[in-house]
Amino acid sequence: MRTPLFRSLSLALVAAVTPAALGYGTAADNAAPAAAQPGPVRVNQIGYATGADKIATVVAAATTALKWQLKDDKGRTVASGTTRVVGADKASGDHVHQADFSRATGQGVHRLTVAGVGTSVPFTITGKPLYPDLGREAMQYFYFHRMGTPVKAEYLQHAAHAHAALHPGDKSVPCYKNWCGKDGADGKSGGSREQQRLNVAGSWADAGDFGIYPVNHAISAWTLLNLYERRRTAYADGSLSVPERANGVPDILDEVAYGSRFMTGMLPRTGLASHKVHNHTWSAFPVKDIAAENAMPRSAMPPSTNATYAVARTNAQLARVLREFDANKASALWVSAQDAFSRAEARPDVDYPAADDGADAEGGGDYPDTQNSDDRYAAAAELFLTAEQRADRSAENYRTAVTGSAHYGEIGPFDWGRVAATGSLSLLAVPNSLPPADLERMRASLRTVADTLVATQRREGYPALISGAEAYPWGSNSAVVNRMLLLGTAYDLTHDRGQLKAMHRAMDYLLGTNAMRISYVTGYGPHRETDLHDRLAWGQYPKTPYPKGWLSGGPNSADINDPVTPKGRPAAKSYAGPGTAPSAWGSKENTINWNAPLVWVATYLTSTAPDLTSR
Repeated sequence: MRTPLFRSLSLALVAAVTPAALGYGTAADNAAPAAAQPGPVRVNQIGYATGADKIATVVAAATTALKWQLKDDKGRTVASGTTRVVGADKASGDHVHQADFSRATGQGVHRLTVAGVGTSVPFTITGKPLYPDLGREAMQYFYFHRMGTPVKAEYLQHAAHAHAALHPGDKSVPCYKNWCGKDGADGKSGGSREQQRLNVAGSWADAGDFGIYPVNHAISAWTLLNLYERRRTAYADGSLSVPERANGVPDILDEVAYGSRFMTGMLPRTGLASHKVHNHTWSAFPVKDIAAENAMPRSAMPPSTNATYAVARTNAQLARVLREFDANKASALWVSAQDAFSRAEARPDVDYPAADDGADAEGGGDYPDTQNSDDRYAAAAELFLTAEQRADRSAENYRTAVTGSAHYGEIGPFDWGRVAATGSLSLLAVPNSLPPADLERMRASLRTVADTLVATQRREGYPALISGAEAYPWGSNSAVVNRMLLLGTAYDLTHDRGQLKAMHRAMDYLLGTNAMRISYVTGYGPHRETDLHDRLAWGQYPKTPYPKGWLSGGPNSADINDPVTPKGRPAAKSYAGPGTAPSAWGSKENTINWNAPLVWVATYLTSTAPDLTSR
């Protein structure tokens, strides 16, 4: 999530974007070209597993049930029935029906026709994985956004996106307005004193800009490492297109290890970690001149407690998973994790200052967070698990920090600013010595949360995992995939197929069964998102398409501060249209913490595909 006011907009572009140009919305308020609209019969544009719930959302004013027919690719009717009238859908403002064709299990290409309404796009019903390549494609997002190293064509989907290293100068950045003070020239006290500089080389560009933010990185790294700790065969050595392939380390760990290098460097010689590093002004949009981008002034902004806990928890988790592959690196990460945790404990309530108080520069988002207890709990959980793995004497201290926390055992929806659940999910993923009764209470809580998510989805006209009675937050699609992660983790415990089916229905939402009638994943579906708020990808667009497997932020009715995401619309329609990406950061942003859970859920749905074949 970003909360900036981007001042480097192209005003000409903004002025050119009118409601009629957006191309999405209801027929009444946005008349888009017919070829750009899949119509009122909304389905997953890719398809359905044979044993999944197959429920289309139909936009129709009729107050009585409508007849529907499912036809195969030869035009034969293979199933028929009548719709269920849902009525007014709060999230979208649409009057909708649902057509349930779950009993149709014949494999192949199909279309759904609703009498008097229209026909869906073609889709597949299959007993095979629906998205076998999506997890790998979504992982490529991270290599694409590496900073500090040349990004090479041989590892990309499109050679045109290759470029020289971004911000190699991050190996030595100053502290903005010298907040971290001075050091001795030899790195020790005394001697000739110079302005202290931080080495934060090796990172992923966080979102549509080139800032690096520990709190957002931590949730992204945790998600990918949680996938590894739950599915250790996911993305083994040689499975991804990364320079480190064939080095004996699982490629998913190589990618996270590269993107996380900067975290230790966010710690100055003493005190808390820098909250963020970014340019002093917003980068150009698009960036076509890497040298000019690299020449922009750039600094480490003032520190925060939650950023310091973020360094601790990421490094502790990395130390745990890398230990069997590189003991020396793991040990160094462990030392850094313990150091960061100690620093945060010494200053437990330092919140990041608001951007308008002059404490920082405007070229990045703030990630403001005034609650630090959840960050402490999540970090303590990772350090406790790693200390036990290493038989470290500190394990008991971290255990006390975990069990004594008000967040102990907390399970629920999470994001970069609410991270307690990640600590509990790690405690459930990694064997440990906590009381079995406590762990069972966490499992019970997870089951309850999963059941609540399923119930929420069933009440909605479109199969989102967000209640339509609430505003859709910035990055609403990330809320959907993070909740899918909770459903998948619960399914591993319960084997309740209703939870797995709800995951599939949430993917239906992302891939076309939604109020915007598009796929929010680039490269997936005939009516899909094609441009996102990304300075690098936009520089080659439309001649070179965006890579496949990027998740758009999604509708945002809670915090709109860009000029093209429409205001005054129902929550599920607060989304900017085609070609608006440079000015649509509020809804069309892409980020590491949104693509990481997309990797998790795509990988999970592929690995569990046999569980939803017809029996």
